[in-house]
Amino acid sequence: MTKLLAGGGALVAVMTLALAACSGPGGTASVATPPATPSPTPTASPVPTPTPTPSPTPTATPTPAPGGVTLSSNAISFAGTGAANAQNVTATQSNYGGQFTATTPAAGQPNSCSGIATISPTTSSSSFTITPAAIGHCTFTITGGNGQTTTLTIDVTTTTVVGQSKRRLP
Repeated sequence: MTKLLAGGGALVAVMTLALAACSGPGGTASVATPPATPSPTPTASPVPTPTPTPSPTPTATPTPAPGGVTLSSNAISFAGTGAANAQNVTATQSNYGGQFTATTPAAGQPNSCSGIATISPTTSSSSFTITPAAIGHCTFTITGGNGQTTTLTIDVTTTTVVGQSKRRLP
């Protein structure tokens, strides 16, 4: 006789063996033992994966701060006015590749170039053109990277030759 039993989610077959009476000398009866309860299905243990060796993070190289602003000439003198007398100035600055800006004090303020000279462009990567307009003295401030500045001094004069032509007779 076979019986199926449910136990802990697994089916177990139990067999019962009925033996007929044995007679006779030396006869023994044997009884079958039920099969052992199957062990639960083993579960896989997680296999540790090796931790990757971290690669070193590169150290950032600091960007050097821009140096001082340098002009091809810090002072310009003009002996005449107008575009024919214009001169160029070049600005440079170590560790800086941006724009330079030219400013002057407002009209009526000391050292203002208003009415004395013009500078163009007012923002440039390096080169400025200064055009004298009238007699006077003034300054432009050239600003570069990191707020560094330098001063460009402008002096405009004109030379007038005055003379008399008089012929002397002996």
